[in-house]
Amino acid sequence: MAKFNEVQITEESIQKTRKWFADNAIACIEEVKSGKVYVNDHEDYFVWRKKEAKEYMEGKHDHSTVFLQRAYFIQTGESVALLP
Repeated sequence: MAKFNEVQITEESIQKTRKWFADNAIACIEEVKSGKVYVNDHEDYFVWRKKEAKEYMEGKHDHSTVFLQRAYFIQTGESVALLP
């Protein structure tokens, strides 16, 4: 298990964070499909976001600072600034 801001991140929080990021990637696809957001190449964008969602669910980004920051927030409800 990972530690962030001196807090041990639980497996439950890690799973919830993986799902949060995967869901966010899929929501980005839906924004483009609905016309709310414009991208130049829809198909490449969709492939990239679907791959990203899959990788998050597989735990490939668990080590990143942004992932750990979100996991900490999900677990504690506190947001930690990364920059002063």
